[in-house]
Amino acid sequence: MKKSEVRRMKERASYDKKDLYVFLNKIPFITVSFIQDDEVFSIPMLHAIHDEKIYLHAAVGSRFTKTLSSSNKVTISGTEVNGIVLAKSLFHSSMNYQSAVIFGSTKRIDDEEIMYLAFENMVDRFFKGRFDDARKPNKNEWLQTAMIEFTIDEFSLKQRTGMPNEEESDEELPIWSGVVPIKSYFGKPEVDEKTSKDLELPEYLQTFEN
Repeated sequence: MKKSEVRRMKERASYDKKDLYVFLNKIPFITVSFIQDDEVFSIPMLHAIHDEKIYLHAAVGSRFTKTLSSSNKVTISGTEVNGIVLAKSLFHSSMNYQSAVIFGSTKRIDDEEIMYLAFENMVDRFFKGRFDDARKPNKNEWLQTAMIEFTIDEFSLKQRTGMPNEEESDEELPIWSGVVPIKSYFGKPEVDEKTSKDLELPEYLQTFEN
């Protein structure tokens, strides 16, 4: 049995890579877990997807970069919660969610073309056009930035949707049951009054004005 194989509620699992990349491009961040000096570290990070690889950036001298410059024991996880499921019983109360657990290996790369493509995905998957609009890193900033390439070895996706699964004996209990949705969305952009108060809102942000 693979370590990524879902063992409970197997019908909720998916091992489709296309589904994985759609999910990773949808969530704002992932959590990267690794071992250093026999201690487990888990760090939330922005991520990028390019050519079936996951890319992570960090400071050159960081613990993260030093450990993941070459490692074959790295785990990435991500979760999107869409609702709290309130069953008539506490036992059957739950969440509606989608999640991914990904096992793989990492290495540091210095190919500037791939690094730029990764940064473009990291920015433009939120606001298409921002990468071209923003100032690019100068030489000093570039020297301080490391890019880590994560190669997927195996993974699983899992999700729950729908209403509570009630015990038949609980169905007539006079207790409200259902789902309280959780919605994530971008709010109205707030201008930096010090540096941008006289500038027009970029087109790629205007959809969030109302």
